[in-house]
Amino acid sequence: MDASLFPADVLARTAHRYTGDFFVDLACSDNGHTVALTPKHQDVGITDIEGRFRNDALDERLRERIRAETTDLHVSLAQAALRQASPRGPSR
Repeated sequence: MDASLFPADVLARTAHRYTGDFFVDLACSDNGHTVALTPKHQDVGITDIEGRFRNDALDERLRERIRAETTDLHVSLAQAALRQASPRGPSR
């Protein structure tokens, strides 16, 4: 897979989705990445596995972009929640 479109961490998160049914082998380089999925059992469905993986990688790439764009908002919300949860001294 194209390394300029799919960073190694995005592919690792995508591959993790498949670890229930597949053994995963990732080979990463600056130019491209290779993902090998080997079924753990004979009854694991492999129909369209490459297409499913590519779709999941696109989904994970979008999730990464959203995380990056909303980091400041998440920090602000967490800080506000912690301020609300902090003890304010004895009640009278």
